[in-house]
Amino acid sequence: MSKILLLFTLFFISSNGVNSESCSKIRELLGDDSITVGGPHNDICILDEPSCCNKAVENALVEKTRDILKNRVFLVLNQFYQTIDQDSKTKQSMLTKVITNTNLSQTKKVSLAEKFSAYQTGVNSLTTDDLDDIKTASAVGSLSKILDVTVSSECQNLLYFEMESLKNAELKYLGSILLMLRGYNILTTVITKAQVPDLTDECYIGAVRGGLKFGGCELCHDTTEFAHPCVKLCRNILSGCLKGHIQIRDYIQYLAQYQIQLNKLVETMTKERDTATASLKAEVKAKLSRDKEFHDRCSALQGEQESGTSTQYDWELSYDEKDARNTLDSSWLCTYVFSGISEVNCWNRSAVAEYKLSVYEYSDEGQFMNPEVPGDGPAISIEDQIEQYKDYKYKVEELSAGRDVFKAQLGFGSRVILHSCSIISRVCHVTSHSYVTLIVSRNKSKSAAV
Repeated sequence: MSKILLLFTLFFISSNGVNSESCSKIRELLGDDSITVGGPHNDICILDEPSCCNKAVENALVEKTRDILKNRVFLVLNQFYQTIDQDSKTKQSMLTKVITNTNLSQTKKVSLAEKFSAYQTGVNSLTTDDLDDIKTASAVGSLSKILDVTVSSECQNLLYFEMESLKNAELKYLGSILLMLRGYNILTTVITKAQVPDLTDECYIGAVRGGLKFGGCELCHDTTEFAHPCVKLCRNILSGCLKGHIQIRDYIQYLAQYQIQLNKLVETMTKERDTATASLKAEVKAKLSRDKEFHDRCSALQGEQESGTSTQYDWELSYDEKDARNTLDSSWLCTYVFSGISEVNCWNRSAVAEYKLSVYEYSDEGQFMNPEVPGDGPAISIEDQIEQYKDYKYKVEELSAGRDVFKAQLGFGSRVILHSCSIISRVCHVTSHSYVTLIVSRNKSKSAAV
């Protein structure tokens, strides 16, 4: 009688798709040859029949998932970080040349380099004298380079008015580079913060149930063919795992969009600077021929050899808005990072069948109802970066309108955010850690310490 019962049990297990002598796939994944059929005694996997998974195996699957999932989810973030870092280094090189191509003293160069570095973190300590010094020295450096001769202090004074256009062009060029480097600083900080916290236990449990790429509860059946997760199931799991990153994804996209816009502005400012340099060169030649005093004192500016060459840059960025959006996009991650999803004959978290639940929107409201990963995501604060972003965004818009970013009043150098201001009531609400001048009427202004 006992033999008949044993044969019946083995037949029952085999007929339900589990090989009692094997469990090979889950043994291979976990490196445990002792795993055999048992149960069902499960906490995580939604199984009603004997399988290769018991509670101990489920816990091992969760730990395996914990080791793999986060790295794979954030792989795209790492790649995007490295991509933008390439252009950041290019812009940093351009900024370095702004300083080194001048005849300023070494002490002044070091001082400006330190202030430029601080500006990139949102702290501005550049004074009016600093800006006057750098734009004048840059203009003289550009003129010296195109004429292939040193421009003396006496000749600089005699060209005071002629050099104004080039000085302004140099300052806009500098402002565009500094602003773009500041954008990269904010963007890389946001990306770094996105990768610091661990994902939640609910995320890892959901991933085990869904069997994302490396397998989970699907392996408990030990079928001859691996059933890929259903597309909608994968998207719900990954969006649920990243529900704490919703705000971060938005700001990565915002920052990337403005950096792309800024890159075009840097190109424009570079061309305007080159045009202003060529115009000044022509004015110098004309003045040498018509102004005897200038000719007598600055005849060396005729220059026997004229290089007339400027550094050429490749303005094509290696990223676009789509790359930024894909960093935390569940659909893209499922398709390209967790490649192995299916629309038909797919694992729906309990069997090979259609996944009939909806895909929940990647928003706070949508993820509140996500059935695969309940609860809140990891708490990630980027409030400081958001405040910096607002000031950065304002300056990009000012630069786009042709205005001087060094004169922009919204938070320049002090992280000031003008939330709302009523001209009629002369009431303004400001968040700041320093002093800012608020214009409250056309003819009257006051300085407010906040």
